[in-house]
Amino acid sequence: RLPVHVNIGNGPAITNLLNGVPANYTCMTERIKPEGYTTHFIGKWDAGSTMVEQTPHGRGYDTSFGYLNHANDYWNNTLYSGP
Repeated sequence: RLPVHVNIGNGPAITNLLNGVPANYTCMTERIKPEGYTTHFIGKWDAGSTMVEQTPHGRGYDTSFGYLNHANDYWNNTLYSGP
């Protein structure tokens, strides 16, 4: 799928922090793992994280390194605690 179909910054979206990317959307891992590849995610995962099934491991990645959603601060390295 194109990012415009699931990106919350492009107007009406079908994903958000609670829902994540719909489970019926095919993730890249579902295509390449059957071919014998191992999968690794590096970076910011902004495709849902309220359930284990929405995280990189839940979506089929073997390993991941990064953070979930917007739980970072580029300026002073502190966690965002909300309003």
